[in-house]
Amino acid sequence: MTPGSPPTATVRTTCPYCAVQCNFDLHLEGGLPVRATPTKACPVAHGTVCKKGLAALNDLRHPERLTTPLLRRNGELVPVGWPEALAYIQDALGPLVQAAPERIGVFGSGALTNETAYLLGKFARLALRTPHIDYNGRYCMASASAALTRTVGYDRGLGFPLDDLPRSDLVLLVGANIAETLPPLAQYLKASKDRGAQVWAIDPRATPTAKVAGHHLALRPGTDGVLALGLLHLMAHWGRIRPTAPAHGMAEVLAQARAYTPARVAQDCGVAEDEVLALARAYAAARTPLILSGRGPEQHLHGTDTVQAWLNLAFLCGHFGKVGGGYAPLTGQGNGQGGREHGQKNDQLPGARSLRNPAHRAHMAALWGCAPDDLPAPGRSAQELLGACGDDIEALIVLAANPVVSAAGAGQVARNLGRLRHLIVIDVLPSETAALATLVLPGSMWCEEEGTTTNLEGRVQRRRRAAWPPGAAREDWRILCDLAQAVGREQGFTYPTFQALQDEFFRATAGGLADYSGLSAARLDRASAQWPVRAARTAGIRAPERDTPERDTPDTPHVYAPPYPTPDGLATLHVPQLPAVAAVPGQLYLTTGRLGAQYQSGTQTRRNPALRATFAAQLHPDTARAHGLRAGDPVLLRTAHGQAQAPVALAPGLRPDTVFVPFHWPETANLLTDPQALDPHSRMPGFKLTPVALVPLAEPVGRANPGSALRPV
Repeated sequence: MTPGSPPTATVRTTCPYCAVQCNFDLHLEGGLPVRATPTKACPVAHGTVCKKGLAALNDLRHPERLTTPLLRRNGELVPVGWPEALAYIQDALGPLVQAAPERIGVFGSGALTNETAYLLGKFARLALRTPHIDYNGRYCMASASAALTRTVGYDRGLGFPLDDLPRSDLVLLVGANIAETLPPLAQYLKASKDRGAQVWAIDPRATPTAKVAGHHLALRPGTDGVLALGLLHLMAHWGRIRPTAPAHGMAEVLAQARAYTPARVAQDCGVAEDEVLALARAYAAARTPLILSGRGPEQHLHGTDTVQAWLNLAFLCGHFGKVGGGYAPLTGQGNGQGGREHGQKNDQLPGARSLRNPAHRAHMAALWGCAPDDLPAPGRSAQELLGACGDDIEALIVLAANPVVSAAGAGQVARNLGRLRHLIVIDVLPSETAALATLVLPGSMWCEEEGTTTNLEGRVQRRRRAAWPPGAAREDWRILCDLAQAVGREQGFTYPTFQALQDEFFRATAGGLADYSGLSAARLDRASAQWPVRAARTAGIRAPERDTPERDTPDTPHVYAPPYPTPDGLATLHVPQLPAVAAVPGQLYLTTGRLGAQYQSGTQTRRNPALRATFAAQLHPDTARAHGLRAGDPVLLRTAHGQAQAPVALAPGLRPDTVFVPFHWPETANLLTDPQALDPHSRMPGFKLTPVALVPLAEPVGRANPGSALRPV
């Protein structure tokens, strides 16, 4: 669509929520989408869409939709025009760009299109010249990505099409509550079970997924890696070690596993030894066992090593990379996969290149028309960047993220952001982060932009525009170009059309691990494709004058096969460094997670009338009884990092030593988590394991909504 053109009857696009990236048709009336219907032509969901996707259009013209820039004056955010907003950028950031670019930070999002994520990284490094850019995906896939990258050289989440999943005869869902977080995947589990597969949910909670699975192992939070080592111990004892390929580190990994006997594992994990043995027998007997991890084992201070333990198990038993088997992490955010491939990460360049690699720096510098030394070194990771705000960082640009809710130690994060001289937030609806901003810029929603997204299986699909941003709101990519011009660095940011930006993005990935250079909008109109998809010249095919179906270069449905993209083509298995498990009698542990009717920090879903969810702290009935609590009673949750209150909900399927709190609300979960300690490899905070105390309250204290402060006057 172009401005002034007659609207089409329907526009096919991708859902804005989870990483399944379902396709649906948007039906237009008067130039606006009014209804979404699933399409069976979707290569992933095959005609299913969850309630969040079907309700997404409710936010399009929400009464609180941001439609004009807001500038803080006399303590209040007031509407201004774009010239005044950009003049503020020039005055605020221009001097820093020239004299101290390292005092500027950029915080991105896994909700951005690939093209906008690419442009954000380019903007940070070429226009601002700052090393400090990271994104909220650091809180999602960082541990699994780190484990895969150091083992086999790269990370494509699922290294196979989802259609392979029904070939698995055993599926282990390790801390992966797909029924609520990735609902369309339930059809694949059903297909596996219909063919006789066993499905195990390994989770401290009896989630809806556990009920679908049929087998539930309720281990103690933080002990997933111990369970993996116990399974490896038994596979070695039973003669089931048949490595996928030659690899470094195999002997050392197997030596470590000798100490993890069934009795030790049962004690450490807080489960019966018979349950450990039953799971081990199922794994040993399976021909194509598949391990799928979610955030449960990953969001820990030892998350990378926990994932490593499961990856080692699959590799040493000969299943890694096998059709229908192996190990893979499940990406959560809508474009979490593409978002971590093209330059938003603090150490990354487009195409999953590394800022630490001189050849990669030279390649991107040549494309961008600068010297390799002009590109900054890797900067702070997400949590470290937020921790430096107000001290080493005096200006922060946040695009489509809400770290005041999503970051660990949210109270400290809010205080830090409040100390910034300049906080520029680009978003579509008021958020708790935007409420602290000095400048808010109105951006574009998912159906108001063109681009591509990459789903959890590395499948690249088109996102198509169905409407234009309302009022003075602008497309995100145009805003970034406006900001580059405002700080005096417009060279490289003057795209005449979105197509010019997209073409540059595809070229920028050529030769990288995440190579999209063989893609185009025209090709993706014909069919989606799983990367790498190399351009004809790179793939050794003589390129035609124009892109044609006959000359489409092949995509890569299966990627995790030797030789790997490592210096010698071999994998390197690492010995997991896991903390000693010391169960403290009577100690309760807080773990956080998602609900099916809410999403991420809730900026959109908490406002959506079609998406209602019960906010509560879930306790086992025995735990509640021991503290004199009943369903609905208010309780104060207290940790070493903060406190918050919530009503009690009774959850018989929860471990008695565990308290579960959803993280979609600003006044609870991440006020309680640790903002300082991080995984040494992934820089992931420990969201899933925090000692907590319960204090019954006589009556609830009133709750505030910081986001309400953003409503324009």
